[in-house]
Amino acid sequence: MSSQDQLILEEIWICPPLAFARFGQSPYPMENFHWAENDYSPRGTAETVIKPALTFNIDPNGNISAYLPEEIRFKDKGKWRPVCPFFELHGRWSDGYEGPIGLNELQAAKLSLNDVVWHVEAANRKAYHYTLADGDLVAAVIEIPGTDHLLHPILGHSPEGAENPLIPPSVDVPLGHVQVIRPNPSWPELRLRITPPQGLIYAPSNSSDRNLTQLLPLIQDQEAFLRQINCSLNPDAAWPHWNPGSGDNQDPRTNPGGLYAQDPDGTSLGFLDDSNDGLIKVTVTGASVVTGQLTAYARYTCCPQDFQPDRRPFVSIADGLSDLVKRDEVLHQGFIEGENWAETEAEIADLMQRVRETMEASNLDQQNLRSQLANNPSDSGTDAPFPFDPVPPRPGHPLPLTELGRMNHVRFLAYEVFKQRMGQRPEVFEQWIRKPTDEPKSYDKQMPALMRGSDSTPMSISQRQYYLMKEWLEVLENGQGTSLEKDS
Repeated sequence: MSSQDQLILEEIWICPPLAFARFGQSPYPMENFHWAENDYSPRGTAETVIKPALTFNIDPNGNISAYLPEEIRFKDKGKWRPVCPFFELHGRWSDGYEGPIGLNELQAAKLSLNDVVWHVEAANRKAYHYTLADGDLVAAVIEIPGTDHLLHPILGHSPEGAENPLIPPSVDVPLGHVQVIRPNPSWPELRLRITPPQGLIYAPSNSSDRNLTQLLPLIQDQEAFLRQINCSLNPDAAWPHWNPGSGDNQDPRTNPGGLYAQDPDGTSLGFLDDSNDGLIKVTVTGASVVTGQLTAYARYTCCPQDFQPDRRPFVSIADGLSDLVKRDEVLHQGFIEGENWAETEAEIADLMQRVRETMEASNLDQQNLRSQLANNPSDSGTDAPFPFDPVPPRPGHPLPLTELGRMNHVRFLAYEVFKQRMGQRPEVFEQWIRKPTDEPKSYDKQMPALMRGSDSTPMSISQRQYYLMKEWLEVLENGQGTSLEKDS
């Protein structure tokens, strides 16, 4: 490119496109960490290992520095550390460069931070989801120039002019904070950080008039509970009076049940938490921007803490997204064979590791009891058998079924053992793995056992995971494929 050529910004995007911020009451954000390689050798621990990773430190003026933590701390004096995700602006230029956009890239294109504007929208629509009353919407909008590096609160309100607003005009519901990071020569990239709210509960101003200890069994001391929540919501809004109905007239949006605090007849108590979903938009404007202006988007959600960060679910967010957009790729000819076989084996091995980690976090004895009650149409729990026969506890072993389940699953951490077992007995796949496309059934011994899906029916792995394992097994039956160890 000659010196006379004008560098043009052709496309922009935000990385990552989706992130999860987790509640925390500590003023210090959670340090960054990654999963390390687990030790599955014969004398290894077989435990999931996490290790510290490079972590950014941001001061009140948006100045950024980095350090490598010596340890991972989840709490400070009993208060959870919030998980505060960063979002980084990336782009593609007319000279072929693709990657993060920093001060140098802006300067080369005769742009500056003045040409960048960040826009954040956050909303909690839980109450509105049920009532469909505009006054029950909780939302916030904030716009921040690229030159503003202060920490800004994201304050939720009911829509202006809405009838019976859940959030009175004089009340704010903090939905977190947002800060545009000040770039410097060491860290020149354009970034934005979301700090989630603390995970607080809001309630109608007349909540003290109710006997909450009877309505909510976990509350032992009503006065102490009321001191921990914010009783500032409008008791005349639609949400504190909403009822789902009963019988054939019951609102299907309440499935699965138990998602909101309620009276015995199902009427909402009007409680609201500060969880929320957000949309981030960034625009870059200037003469060296194609069409004069480019816009990129990303999403985030603010949710509870991860109480078991070293235990991964066997169906992750990535698995869910892959199932939506590339479910059938595993059925294409040659997807899992040839050069792709090592990757297939690695994915199967990783799935079995995560299955075991999920087992480590499960109380199968309690799940077995819950599943028996779910299978039973009556309230007594006596008409339906247990999915698994209860195992009598032994001294020092209060959860015998859980212990048995862990012993059975730990064997399959060694990929070669699992591969050999499935190759010798391929029929167990149909017998033991629940097919995702089957009609919902009662809880039984098919895997994943005793776990409830989002629709209150027995949980299954994703369709993509199911198809991948089935295709992998067919290769084993045909005597093809090489071992993970040999391929690596």
